[in-house]
Amino acid sequence: MNQPDDGSSLFGSAEKLRKELEKLLERAKDQGERALDAIGLKGGPWQPAVDVVEAAEEVLVTVDLPGVTADQLSVEIVGNMLTITGTRLCPEPCCGEIVHVRQRATGKFTKSVPMPVPVNHEQVRAEINNGILVVRLAKSEKAKAHKVPIVERPTV
Repeated sequence: MNQPDDGSSLFGSAEKLRKELEKLLERAKDQGERALDAIGLKGGPWQPAVDVVEAAEEVLVTVDLPGVTADQLSVEIVGNMLTITGTRLCPEPCCGEIVHVRQRATGKFTKSVPMPVPVNHEQVRAEINNGILVVRLAKSEKAKAHKVPIVERPTV
């Protein structure tokens, strides 16, 4: 016997949940990687931890990448999206060693980070030191704070 879909029955609740999930997946398909990353469903074996800090003149992006060197990384900015791709290699056991536990993530990764403000694509610097990647992106002039002069009007 078919249940009416009035939202009050268990069938109605399950149907409502199914429709919401379909909308979410459709949005993810339309928006691609950004939507999947935002809801925590980003593909790939691992994702590096990222901090994004906005300062007066720049946006500072710091990424934890222990064991990754500059030649294993690519950093690019397209529009307002910073994308970091790379590979962290898995050390192979040697000399008859047996690996009993391997918890550190390895392999290829891609991390896309939306910028909180417009940035100047011509003024981007990236450096890695001791497994910490730091990307400095200068804010565009439109995004910088500008002092507005205040004119005092005489009272009549």
